[in-house]
Amino acid sequence: MAVLRWGEVRRQAADPGLALTFFGAVGILVLFVLYPAFRVLLYPSLRDYLAIPQSLRWMQAARNSLVMMLISTCSATFVGLLFAFATTRPDIPGRRFFRNIAMLPLFAPPFMVAFAYILMFGRLGLITHTLLGMTANIFGWHGLWMVQTVAFFPLAMLIISGVLEAANPSLEHAARNLGADEWSVLRTITLALARPGIAGAALVVAISVLADFGNAVVIAGGFPLLATEAWFRMEGMGDLKGAALVVAMLLIPTVALFLLERYWVSRRVYTTVTGRGSRIERPPTPPLLKGAVVTLCSLVSVLILLVYFGVVAGAFTSVWGRDWSLTLSHWHLARDRIWSLWSSVKIGAIAGAMTGVVGVVVAFLTSRSLPLRNFLDFLAVLPGALPGVFVGVGFVLAFNATPLGGTLWILATALAFWHLPMGYQAAAARLKQIERSIEEAAVNLGASGLRVLWDVYLPLLFRALVEAFAVSFIRAVTNVSIVVFLISPGQVVATFVILNMIQNNIWGAAGALTTMLLLLTFASIGLTWLVLGRVVRTSAVAG
Repeated sequence: MAVLRWGEVRRQAADPGLALTFFGAVGILVLFVLYPAFRVLLYPSLRDYLAIPQSLRWMQAARNSLVMMLISTCSATFVGLLFAFATTRPDIPGRRFFRNIAMLPLFAPPFMVAFAYILMFGRLGLITHTLLGMTANIFGWHGLWMVQTVAFFPLAMLIISGVLEAANPSLEHAARNLGADEWSVLRTITLALARPGIAGAALVVAISVLADFGNAVVIAGGFPLLATEAWFRMEGMGDLKGAALVVAMLLIPTVALFLLERYWVSRRVYTTVTGRGSRIERPPTPPLLKGAVVTLCSLVSVLILLVYFGVVAGAFTSVWGRDWSLTLSHWHLARDRIWSLWSSVKIGAIAGAMTGVVGVVVAFLTSRSLPLRNFLDFLAVLPGALPGVFVGVGFVLAFNATPLGGTLWILATALAFWHLPMGYQAAAARLKQIERSIEEAAVNLGASGLRVLWDVYLPLLFRALVEAFAVSFIRAVTNVSIVVFLISPGQVVATFVILNMIQNNIWGAAGALTTMLLLLTFASIGLTWLVLGRVVRTSAVAG
């Protein structure tokens, strides 16, 4: 086996086209992933790093970030567990509704939940001010906690529901047959099996909370956080060194959580705890638990629907909180800024194409028996550990003085390589499903490594390519954390315009432009489903 494998390594390493593509991919990833990261870390001097404890504001921002990470992670994971439980129990009424509702925050721009809750629960909020007559202040840690819980619990739900669905119901039946009551089964079987998934979900949510910029910059107010402090340093003081120091501080916990999450989730012990799957129906859910789960999920669903209602209603309301008459004037102002939406589409399309193509090529290369392929794999997943503000500052330091600076290409490139782990991992998963005998037949007929990629794998990976393009495009057009650092006068995008409108209390036009951005997002999802549906039908006919 070892002789054959070494022979395979020598054969593939001797393919000049394959070797050239491999080193070209390594060079591109070193340039656009490693180089900006090193520029951030090496820009401040050692003396600057040693002086960090003397900055009371930065230390306070670090403590606040860790506290928000702890409380938001706990609440978001708990809500995610509730929804995962509700959507995987066949006797829970409305479980499909809860699942569909829970997915909605994933499609919203990163500042949208915070913006909508200011409209609903702020000083002039529809619920707090107009309906309840209260004088509420949602700005600060408590508002951010609520927003981050709603924004990030769907991530926890997706991970935990996968674990619960994989658990064999026969274990619960066996425990009941041995005399265990319903609550004992829930505690010792259901939740015990879900424990690794809950831990993995908490790690993913913690990384997202630490790196969250869009919600924090809108609703945190004077509550300092590391993710927003870097932008305030650059935007308000022009302090590039201070921004680099702050994002370097943010990098330590996010990388640690990312490595822990990769280790924990990649073990996937919980997916095989019961061996084969089973078609046995799950035992009935205790009535009291069922009622509590349905009630809590219904309340959270209302909070999610308020996000969309608030933004759309704000786009048609004359003066929010004072004059509730309907108007279209905000749409006229938003129409004057529609060029920013076109800039977002252009940059998102370029970023999506780059993510899809680079992700597929790198996944193909790491599936070869080539030296240094683990290093290429590390470079491809590394952006997943980097907060958006870190990538933004890194590209400013690395490329602002080059011909890329001030063009749409620097923004598109930063977004493309930050989203690369999604495209790469999707393509790698598809590659594992393709029978290697197809490749072996092509090689026996004399095909080179690149010919195998072009003629064999690319047609089979077209679905992964489309999915990577769509996800990267949607995340690029709704991105804020990188955009605010790399925006230039001729390349202003919609999210940056909306953020400025919110901060200047131009809420109606902000709601109208956000609604346009949402329509663009859902149109992209619909188009992706249409394309993938045709691909599946074409494949079925060809098969």
